[in-house]
Amino acid sequence: MNLLRSVRRLHARIHAWWLALLAEHSDPGQLAAAVLVGAIAGCTPLFGLHFPLCLALAWVLRLNKVTVYLAANISIPPLAPFLGFASVQIGERLLHGRWLMLDLAEFRHHFPSLVARFFVDWLVGGLLVGAAIGAVLASAVYGIATARRRTAVTAADPVRAAILAASRRFRAVARPLRMYAFFKYRLDPCYRAIAPLVPDGAFAVDLGTGMGMLPLVLALLPGKRRVLGVDWDAPKLAAGRTAAAGLDGVELAFGDARDFTIPPCDVITLVDVLHYYEPPVQRALLSRCAESLRPGGLLLVREGDAARQSGARWTRSLEAAAVGIGWNRGDGRPKFRSLDDLRAEIESLGFQVQVDPVAGKLHPGNVLLRGVREGQARTT
Repeated sequence: MNLLRSVRRLHARIHAWWLALLAEHSDPGQLAAAVLVGAIAGCTPLFGLHFPLCLALAWVLRLNKVTVYLAANISIPPLAPFLGFASVQIGERLLHGRWLMLDLAEFRHHFPSLVARFFVDWLVGGLLVGAAIGAVLASAVYGIATARRRTAVTAADPVRAAILAASRRFRAVARPLRMYAFFKYRLDPCYRAIAPLVPDGAFAVDLGTGMGMLPLVLALLPGKRRVLGVDWDAPKLAAGRTAAAGLDGVELAFGDARDFTIPPCDVITLVDVLHYYEPPVQRALLSRCAESLRPGGLLLVREGDAARQSGARWTRSLEAAAVGIGWNRGDGRPKFRSLDDLRAEIESLGFQVQVDPVAGKLHPGNVLLRGVREGQARTT
């Protein structure tokens, strides 16, 4: 029994050591580099020394040791004569400016004895042959490793998966809007912040939806959500409808948020919308939202805080520029309000409000106000 336990412990240690070897330096770029280095080492005439050479190179360059050695096995017996012949010919050409008067059949027949005879040619040419083959293999490994990592990440992170899937849908729209969606999804944290707050089975209304970027993310989350996006910018709305084609649960409607009849719903989102209207209009819109939300409903408002300085000025400047060039539509220059003022107004409409920072590299100073309408408890 003691011997059996010792064997099991030894097996467990070896298994853990092997898993650690496989996992070390396993980023896609590091794996690609390991394949490149291994292929170069494998194409050299240092037969019998490939294993210690690979270990040394992997240790010095901080690469995955297993991958380096596996790639070096490109010089297995069936392939070694072909690789050697190409390496010797290229080395001879580089070093002496001529091709060898030696054909492949003769090289294969006398292969073992030619290693020493053409060692220098083989070494020089092998570095180039290995680099060329390694570059091709490394590119393939990088693509496969990147795809597998993306699959693993998105499987564990459904919000990220939904954002990436939504971004891919905008490939069908015109280039300026496609590029805008691509960078907006990746740089603006509002989608990652809002998506987890909208529960499965909810009916959400996104006022000022633009291209419907948020509704697409919500509809692509696991579960079943229904989302209505409303906007008065017809070209953006058309792009959003193209991206949402065939996607259940998304409706994009043309309308002005100030007078659009908001249907009874569970969630209302106002992402960078309120500051396009005068304060009295903002108050009226928030009041209509409160009336349309069911008890326990959720109001999500993303805005910049007018009382903040520093980066918040940059955010406000960007919004003003977007209106100035016609990218966003609004009633004149944006009218930002202080966070305290906006929070007090939402609370006066019967909401319990929580504030979260939703600042990104291009959106410093932004906050998300989460208002739960009084009437029943709601967990998010």
